[in-house]
This record gives sequence, structure tokens and C-alpha cells, in this order.
Amino acid sequence: MSYLHWFEAHANKHHAIIVKLLTQKMSKEAIIDYFTFEKMRLNEPDFCPLYADCQKCHAMEKLNCYLCACPHFRFNDEGIACREGIRYKSTCAIASRKGRYAVFENVAHLDCSLCTVPHTEAFIAKHFDLEWKRLMMACLGKALTA
Repeated sequence: MSYLHWFEAHANKHHAIIVKLLTQKMSKEAIIDYFTFEKMRLNEPDFCPLYADCQKCHAMEKLNCYLCACPHFRFNDEGIACREGIRYKSTCAIASRKGRYAVFENVAHLDCSLCTVPHTEAFIAKHFDLEWKRLMMACLGKALTA
């Protein structure tokens, strides 16, 4: 699955949940709380494939899944950069020291699993937008020009 395909599919899943929660007249705070890992695993088991095994993508006690993917993540399926024969398809806009790369068949993908920045309620509340896709639009990185 390409990054773009995942991005579009996830935006649709997120939107459907938000519509449901808004019909219940949930506040911003209640919506953020709804997206805690434990609640999502029980209430929205199809939101994330890791829920089936009760596995968290980040080792943190209070994981919030509202920003599944980070607004600082940048991707382009064609490639963002090429260094030493390796095509980088994703990167971190803030160059987090907790990011690392996994390389498969000369293609590098950013592994953000050590970074917890976008999964705290404080970060989500500060950057909150009911439209996940609008919040995440900067993630659509520019492709290589050469």
C-alpha cells in the first residue's frame, strides 16, 4: 500500500468516526478522550490493525490515536530525496532525534515509533482540527525534481 493510499483511506476512517461523535454532540475534549488507545481498541477495532493484538505503535502509557500519523511526517511515494543510492520516501519536518530509518530494497522509510510527540492529549488539543485531512495536508511532501 502506498503512503498516499493509506493517507486517503485513513482520512476517510477518521472522518466517519468524527461524524458519528458530532451526532452525539461530543465536545472537543470528549472527542480527544474518545481517541485514547483503550477506547478506540474497544469502540473502533477496524481503525488500526494493531488493535487486534492490543499492540501500541508507541511505547507510552497514555497513547492517544487522534493523530495516527504526525503532522510533522512528510512523505511522497515517488521519493523526497536520494542519497547514496537510497531513495527516501518519508522524513520528519522537525528532524526529531527519535526518528530513524528502515531501508528495504534501496528505499528508506521513516520509523517514528520512538517519538511520542503527536500522541499526547496536550499536543492534540493545541493542534486540534475536526478534519484530520486538513490538519495533515503538510504531510504530502514534494517529490524529487531530478
